[in-house]
Amino acid sequence: MPIALLEALSYGLPVLASDIVANHELRLAPADYFPMGDVDALAVALTRKLSIPFHEDGTDELISQIQAEYSWKKIAERTADVYWSVLRRRPR
Repeated sequence: MPIALLEALSYGLPVLASDIVANHELRLAPADYFPMGDVDALAVALTRKLSIPFHEDGTDELISQIQAEYSWKKIAERTADVYWSVLRRRPR
């Protein structure tokens, strides 16, 4: 997962992200993505994003969602689950 993107979202900040698969897993609004490597599309997206005044309305829900799904504790639990599932399948 994109750590810098997750960190920005955990503060409720507005973001732009390239349209790579890992970023799409975060289910951002379609307007928050731009085609990877397309500098012109990034410039348009930045201009659009910067023209919209930032409001903290609704950021509490986003912060809660990111903390619930992507906190270090949650990620560690998911990683441990994967390790345990592999160990259970290992022939003895």
